Amino acid sequence: MEIYLLRHGRTTQPGTYTGISDVQLSKTGEEQVSVLSSQFISHDFDRCYSSPLIRCRSTFEALGIDNDCVYDERLREINFGQWEGLTFKQVETQFPGQLDLWKTQKQKFHFPGGDLLSDFSSRIEEWFEELLREDFERVLIVSHGGVIRVALCHLLGIGNEFLFSFTISEATVSMVVHEPGFARLELLNCRGY
Repeated sequence: MEIYLLRHGRTTQPGTYTGISDVQLSKTGEEQVSVLSSQFISHDFDRCYSSPLIRCRSTFEALGIDNDCVYDERLREINFGQWEGLTFKQVETQFPGQLDLWKTQKQKFHFPGGDLLSDFSSRIEEWFEELLREDFERVLIVSHGGVIRVALCHLLGIGNEFLFSFTISEATVSMVVHEPGFARLELLNCRGY
């Protein structure tokens, strides 16, 4: 199975912790996705999935693919809780020591008023296990940076401690070929392929 993982385009709130906040694509984001559309139109996808958040819905719709899309709540980004909408600097100021705690606690870190990181990872891993039981040749998933990082770690069989080993920029494609008992990374963070 070829699994294409597309991160949504730039939003109207770049540079912030935007997890479950439902923000629109910016003009730049729309342009980013427009550049990718010609590459996706040439593919036949057995199934397309997306996070239901508007930035992902808009990204999928802008691709112009002749497929229906299944919008699945489980493909939403992590809930950053009280960090939602804040910049890195604001989090440092308003939640002193929390960023360092995230680095040391890793999967045990609980975003204040939001998700426990391990619960988020489990949700994504379970979704991908369901996908792998399907008999598809090629699928497209439009989602978020955090979701794609967890998916890559899970599909490639490496631990979640490597989540931040992958750069997942806005409007980029990563692709994993998965066969029973084996997976290989074909594309990572590509603007064109």
